Amino acid sequence: MATRTQTTDMVNENFAPSDRQEKLLNVLIDGRDDESPWGYATVKRFTEETDLRKQYVNRELEGLLGAGWVEKPHRGLYRVNEDPRENAHSEG
Repeated sequence: MATRTQTTDMVNENFAPSDRQEKLLNVLIDGRDDESPWGYATVKRFTEETDLRKQYVNRELEGLLGAGWVEKPHRGLYRVNEDPRENAHSEG
């Protein structure tokens, strides 16, 4: 059985993440500045680190996937694709 993955080459820079989506993005980028492994997470990790219920995590991930900010390289695994918020902070 083939596993369906979701990746996108286009990032919607105009997408405005919700507060819940911001929490998920923060989980993905946590550790980047201190040379810890970062960029990947499972739904279980999201629920543990954000206190969001699984159904909300899945719903919010769908929005991030659709915007191209997050990819799903394997079943149950999510990876930060690009964070346009960084560009907004460096330009402003």
